[in-house]
Amino acid sequence: MSTETHHQPTAKLYVKVAAWLAVITAVEVLLSYMTMPPVVLVISLLLASIVKFVVVVGYFMHLKFDAPKLRMPLLTGLLLALTIYAIVLINMIMHAKYSPS
Repeated sequence: MSTETHHQPTAKLYVKVAAWLAVITAVEVLLSYMTMPPVVLVISLLLASIVKFVVVVGYFMHLKFDAPKLRMPLLTGLLLALTIYAIVLINMIMHAKYSPS
């Protein structure tokens, strides 16, 4: 048995994390109303979504406080999902680029 103690988050920490998530969401909404090149908009929104995903999984799903080996199934699924997303996105771009109009 391990004698190491695990840090348990407090309610105050959850409120802080929720506040930061609300700020990131507000930035995402603000970005969606701004005039910018679509590529910059999509990349900005994707990065904000990734940050929010990591924070939610880390704090609200307690992965930050669990054993590191429990992260592997999540990371494997995430890698698989991102790979499939990239393949579909590339396929859609190629189809739109080379399909007759």
